[in-house]
Amino acid sequence: PDVAMTLHSNDSEMFNLSATNLRQRIVSIFGKKLNEQLLSVKVETTMVTINGFVAKPECSRKKGAHQYFFVNDRYMRHPYFHKAVMEAYNQLIPHGEQISYFLYLDVDPGNIDVNIHSTKTEIKFEHEQSIWQILNAAVKEALGKLNAVPSIDYDTEGLPDIPAFSR
Repeated sequence: PDVAMTLHSNDSEMFNLSATNLRQRIVSIFGKKLNEQLLSVKVETTMVTINGFVAKPECSRKKGAHQYFFVNDRYMRHPYFHKAVMEAYNQLIPHGEQISYFLYLDVDPGNIDVNIHSTKTEIKFEHEQSIWQILNAAVKEALGKLNAVPSIDYDTEGLPDIPAFSR
């Protein structure tokens, strides 16, 4: 996002992106409507720093969700980390629906292996399970700030009043 660029196709300018912050770059590429849907995710640990955005639960869709992971500013696919994000939305979105996310992970380059697939889009992490838990907790925290995580609601209708305990 901190690099300005233009994209031309058949002599037509498709994008003219100025250098900006991550949220503005996402909105510039995917549309202004997405801006209202994004929740900020930010966590910093000694193992990983995670920054980015996830969509609000009410913005889930059956297909066409924008789902992007980056590690050390490099695009990656990671089905295991995808499950961490989706698990955070458990019971918040209908089964089979997807949510958009744009998540950047920064890790020590010595703790990853980018040479496990010829396309270099699949990456092996040394502390994969721990990062899964951190990622899952970070997304849940973002959802919690929205009050999207359901709270327990006790139905007390029809139950007798219980007197308060006093000394």
